[in-house]
Amino acid sequence: MTIDGTWTLDRNVEWARVFAHMPDTGAHTQQAHYVIKGVAGGDRNRYVNTRFGENTWVELGVYRFTGTPRVELTNTTADGTADDDVAWDAVAFQPLSGKPKHMVVAMGDSYTSGEGAGSYSPESNRGHGKSSWNACRRSANSWPRKVKLPGQTSSIGALSDGSSTAVDYLDVSCSGAHTWQMLTGDPNKWGSIGNYREKMQIDSGVLSDDTTLVMLTIGGNDGDNFTNAVLNCYVIAGCDPASYKGKVDQAIVATGEVINEIKDEASKAQIVLMGYPRLISETMCTAANAALNELADYVRDKQKAKVEELKKAGVKVEFADAIPAFRGHGVCDADEWINGIVAGPKGDGDFHDGDPANQAPCLPKPGENLCASLESFHPKNAGTTGYAGVMNQKLADIGYKGS
Repeated sequence: MTIDGTWTLDRNVEWARVFAHMPDTGAHTQQAHYVIKGVAGGDRNRYVNTRFGENTWVELGVYRFTGTPRVELTNTTADGTADDDVAWDAVAFQPLSGKPKHMVVAMGDSYTSGEGAGSYSPESNRGHGKSSWNACRRSANSWPRKVKLPGQTSSIGALSDGSSTAVDYLDVSCSGAHTWQMLTGDPNKWGSIGNYREKMQIDSGVLSDDTTLVMLTIGGNDGDNFTNAVLNCYVIAGCDPASYKGKVDQAIVATGEVINEIKDEASKAQIVLMGYPRLISETMCTAANAALNELADYVRDKQKAKVEELKKAGVKVEFADAIPAFRGHGVCDADEWINGIVAGPKGDGDFHDGDPANQAPCLPKPGENLCASLESFHPKNAGTTGYAGVMNQKLADIGYKGS
């Protein structure tokens, strides 16, 4: 039986930030469907993972209202099996004097979510071994949260945590995400690594024509290319980079589709595709360095070329190259910004001993048929700081100002 609950504000406001409260019990679904009504341009859908396991407020977004603000929540979900509870608790409105100058969205895979940097939000790091498993692992230390926007003295994360009137920030990135898990439409099966039971990222409702900036990394997981390359080139230490380039080419085509769909949903936004770094020291470590780093350069060159192609077609997109900033900070360098093989689990959402090693993105521990932590070969806290510096410079170089 479908049940809808509605909250109606007792006054009119034009711009407001909307929050939903998640109770510590009874909020289980990873795709609670909220509809924000009275919004300029029509109703807006927003899907939220509610399984925080603690009393907390979750932002739905900032909206311009032309009628009385209302928020509706239904107990019907696309993955519904009547196993997860939907909780109707409280909704709050933060009136704003106008549209925030910066309305920022982070999307993509583990390199955006902050995998490897710790401090993962509870709804995205839980349920190992259960049908409710979620290892999107969105980190408080992710590089998008560390970015300082032009004209701002504090980071995006600090401003977001303080409910800034100048900056709005929403993050739907997910460790393990493939390009197809960003596109519109439901998957054939719920629970897959890369979105688990969350809605596809573009379908989540975080994008609109009010969005000013979209930052993402994507493509590395397509065809399990990242996992297989690290396994064969570093763990086993024997690979031919050419054997991975065909799947890179396919991922680049799919990345273009993702960027075009983002553009369709957020027509005024500046999109920035962040590249991947070289993972391994250029001077130390093993003979596998050259192969992995050659592959990283190939991905960079192909992503950059795709962005140039999209720009010529009128898409407002830029590419940020992370490779120069990470030089001297790879695995085995004296000042490592990237984790090597990490023993897990690092949180309940991580791989645990006994997990089958034949599932991407599992990296078997050397000599063992056990999965290393998902943090392996991902930026540490220092690495996400370095990444933020790359984005800071890119935004300055392109003259990004917000709205």
